[in-house]
Amino acid sequence: MDKQRERATVEAFLHFQGYPPSALKEWDRERPDALIHINGQMIGVEVTKIVEVTQRQSAPPQQWTTEAHRVVRAAQESFERRHAVALIVSVQFRPAWQPKKGDAMPLGEEIAAIIETTAPREAFVGALFEPVQLKDPHPAVSWVYVGHTKQSLGGRWTPSCSGTVQCATAEDIHRTVCGKEAGVEVYRRAAPNVWLLIDCDLTGQSLALDVPSLSGGFILTTGFDRVFCCGFGMWKWVEIPRSDDAPDAK
Repeated sequence: MDKQRERATVEAFLHFQGYPPSALKEWDRERPDALIHINGQMIGVEVTKIVEVTQRQSAPPQQWTTEAHRVVRAAQESFERRHAVALIVSVQFRPAWQPKKGDAMPLGEEIAAIIETTAPREAFVGALFEPVQLKDPHPAVSWVYVGHTKQSLGGRWTPSCSGTVQCATAEDIHRTVCGKEAGVEVYRRAAPNVWLLIDCDLTGQSLALDVPSLSGGFILTTGFDRVFCCGFGMWKWVEIPRSDDAPDAK
């Protein structure tokens, strides 16, 4: 995970837990990734991506999403080279689409050509038009939405990230925490308390992974003092109960 994403995760955590931004004291560091000061205590914060026990998607989600953005950007550039038209375009790739190196430009050209031949004629003269949705326009694409925007604002082309939402499992959390467990004592050299933030946002291939459900009585055994998970957009947070926190452990 890059440092900017780590910082954004910690800042989102502080915000949604009701802590002031000034609680973040250090973020451009390693082992742990950040230091925060809360209620008179210095806390080391390690940030990590969820590690799936069973891969839900045929391609790594981050790679799949990155390539989807690259293709759509190529489509926009191809279209706008030929037409001074600002459009809102959303492209939903098929879950089975497998991005390959070198595919972005030719696939982007094909998507641009589809929009050229199917968009309402009003779009090409800057007039308002009813948005259209093209169903199954390409073997790699399940649908394309084409709408209008003001010319002065420019076009906005994006891949759609909508799809089925699945919760991370207890096994996913165990696997992720175990991968970080060996570093706990090293993290404690920087701060006496150590928390782990798990980013569960794996979006792509019409599937989104969300925070785990705690309804099944999930209890975690770990050396971390607290463990939190966040989902898409980093606005939803849950704390994973630890064995030391369970009533029968008191």
